Amino acid sequence: MGDTSLRTHSSIILSILLAFASSRTLAAPEPLHPWCPPFGLERVGHGNSGTDFEADAAAHVEPMMNPVDLGTVLVPEGWLLLGPKQTASVEAAAISRRGDELQARLRVWFSSQPRKSVVKSFALPSNVRVKQRIVLPPAPPKRERDELRVTIETASGTTLWEKKIPVMLVRETPRSPRFGAITTKLRYDAPISVRNEDGTFSTLDYAKGWTSNLNDVVVFLPNGGRFVFWRGSCYVPFWAGQRNTGLSYEWAETTPPADGFKDCVEPLMDKELRYGRVEIIRSTPAQAHVRWTYQSCDFNYKVWGDSAQEDFYFYPDGFGTRVLTLQSALDSNYELSEFIILTPQGAYPFSVLPTNLVDILFLDGEKREIQFPFNVAEQGAKMKSRDLPAVYRVRLHKDETMSAIYFHPEDRQLPPVVFTGFSDAGRVVTPCYWGSHWPLARGQTTGGAINDRIHATPCHNSVMTWAMQRPPPLRESSQQKLDTLGRSRPMRNQTWAWLIGFSDANDAHLLEWARSFSAPPSLQLTGARLESESFAPERRAIRMVAEADSITMTLRPSGICVNPVFEIRDARPRLTRILLNDALLPREKWAWDGEILWLNVTLQKPADVRIDFAK
Repeated sequence: MGDTSLRTHSSIILSILLAFASSRTLAAPEPLHPWCPPFGLERVGHGNSGTDFEADAAAHVEPMMNPVDLGTVLVPEGWLLLGPKQTASVEAAAISRRGDELQARLRVWFSSQPRKSVVKSFALPSNVRVKQRIVLPPAPPKRERDELRVTIETASGTTLWEKKIPVMLVRETPRSPRFGAITTKLRYDAPISVRNEDGTFSTLDYAKGWTSNLNDVVVFLPNGGRFVFWRGSCYVPFWAGQRNTGLSYEWAETTPPADGFKDCVEPLMDKELRYGRVEIIRSTPAQAHVRWTYQSCDFNYKVWGDSAQEDFYFYPDGFGTRVLTLQSALDSNYELSEFIILTPQGAYPFSVLPTNLVDILFLDGEKREIQFPFNVAEQGAKMKSRDLPAVYRVRLHKDETMSAIYFHPEDRQLPPVVFTGFSDAGRVVTPCYWGSHWPLARGQTTGGAINDRIHATPCHNSVMTWAMQRPPPLRESSQQKLDTLGRSRPMRNQTWAWLIGFSDANDAHLLEWARSFSAPPSLQLTGARLESESFAPERRAIRMVAEADSITMTLRPSGICVNPVFEIRDARPRLTRILLNDALLPREKWAWDGEILWLNVTLQKPADVRIDFAK
């Protein structure tokens, strides 16, 4: 790292006091991690004995909302995002070592409205840590951006300390469905960081980063899950959490071709979106289907003719599937899965990521909790495979109640690579790999150390990867085809499918989901016949053709059946009722869009289902 500004910053952080300990008496400073600053005290002024006044402040909103619900994404850490139905406050902490400041005051105001400040008494006895919360004045109307000013001042108005907080104001909450996919343009107010060819840095206005015809796509799920395809992430999709972080399952990344390349060959290099595209295929009450197509390219946008298509199918229960179809050269070698956490600009990894980043749940119930930073000597045995599929729960923020879920029913090998943290000056400074070259940033190659770019762009944190270890594909074929460069040559097509979700479900429920996804139920049908391809695991759907206005079936779970999906061809468009074991299934327990039927039921023993369509 070796940056003087970083060393200075680290020395400050190491010596500050914990701001919100319960005791008001002055305590000895605890050794804090240099890349994990607390909400603490910023030094102001220096004398022979050191710092004579320290303070810091942070803004908070209530109620908390997912930034995506306000039309934004990865808001820089420390900024205030304020929507029309939220109230904001500032919490400040300070210590005066210069003597008593018993008449001190805390003042806050928006820069555009200096006369509408709010003031609160902030008495500071010498050498006593004091904290205070103050409610902000009403947000200025008809503005999208502002600046919040926070000062601590004497009774005469002399400023002892000041902080400026950038503010993003949302005047009207964007309309979004309870369940479904929408096309939008997510708001991001900071500029795009650009590393120039000579090594210097500049910025690009976010609104000018892509051609105007390119948009973002967001999938909204009733349980609060938000699955985002963002231009700033090169359309690599990720779960966007309420706490302003995200989780990606990766993409199709190939080994370096032999004819020359620069850096890695993967879709995150496609910063200008020359190749990547995203489209909504279906968004109905029963299913949301979004398709992402891309080519893996190198740092200079060079491609080799391979292509990938990823289809994501979601249902109202908050779970879905990731379906990857890869068309590649016969001798190609691809990586498909890695857990990657996205963090906003200015967020120190140790301050936002939990230590228990990953849980591994084997189908027989054994659980392994992987702690970070990962120590091979202490935890290496936890990453030994058991020739048994496992469910993965990945936590993307220490205060996030929901986690990302990942499962493949035929993957019996645990990830062979767990990323260890970076070290600087003999200290571990990140819980795992950290990089500022993605998302959003341009011109920056893959790095191997944390640096000051953390303050200029969102970053990513790689947790663990399957590398070139792939599960068996659902289907595979080889034939002569045209590649993306227009060349006719032998190509291989492979398709994989994973169960994905964003959920706060307990271990037992996640295992039920995995067992259900692993095997469809058996069934007997009256009033319909099964399609020749009777089950589509990539959509977890039983496929049939209607032959009457009523369909009856007996479902026999293969252990357990969670929320079955039926694709019914030639059925009448209106469904009037569903009976489960002769009892009327409430309307909120099913969804029908004229082709797809989703049921919100869990079956552990045979059950009779009757579906009546309007004549």
